[in-house]
Formats: sequence, structure tokens, C-alpha cells
Amino acid sequence: MSERVRRRVGVDFPNQVDQVAGALARLTDEVLPREDCFSAAAERIQVAVLIVAQRHLGKLDEAMALGRMDWRDLLVAASLADDGWEQLVETELAPAPAPHIWVTRRRPRT
Repeated sequence: MSERVRRRVGVDFPNQVDQVAGALARLTDEVLPREDCFSAAAERIQVAVLIVAQRHLGKLDEAMALGRMDWRDLLVAASLADDGWEQLVETELAPAPAPHIWVTRRRPRT
């Protein structure tokens, strides 16, 4: 699994990172057995699961089941089936902007 997918898993499922990452890796091994785990195709499937799951473990299980039944239906459900999917994956996996200290710092009241 790519580092950026693992980072997204950490954002979406901070208390279950290892379990979710393992489940995603197993899914892509099952549905794309000849693909490298770091390939664009593997990332696409993994991101599709995360999009459909919407940060809910129950929905994650449903997305995984859909992917096992037909990974193409999973891509459709996540809007990653059509041209331009690469940009959508990039957007989903982009790191969050760093918080700026000047945004959170407040002046003391006088």
C-alpha cells in the first residue's frame, strides 16, 4: 500500500489504521492479483473503498463487499470509473494543508 493511502486511512480511521490498511491490501490482492500493491490501479480501488465508506466502519464493510462482488461497480459508486479518475484520486490523497501558527494564535486581551 502506498504511503499516501496509508495516510488517508489514518485520517479516516485513526483508531483502526492497521486493520483497515490490511483489509484494503487484501482486497486489492484478491481483485487485482497481478497488480503491484503500489500501482495506480491498486490505489484506485483502495481510494474507492475509502470514498464509499465515508469514514464509517459499517460502510467500509459494505464497500469492501461491493469491491469483492465487482470492483467496477465499486469504482462507479465512488465516481472513479470515468475519464479523469486520476485527478480525483490525487485530490482524495492530497495531504491536508499544514495549519499556520498565525491562524491559531490569539492576541492576549489587554
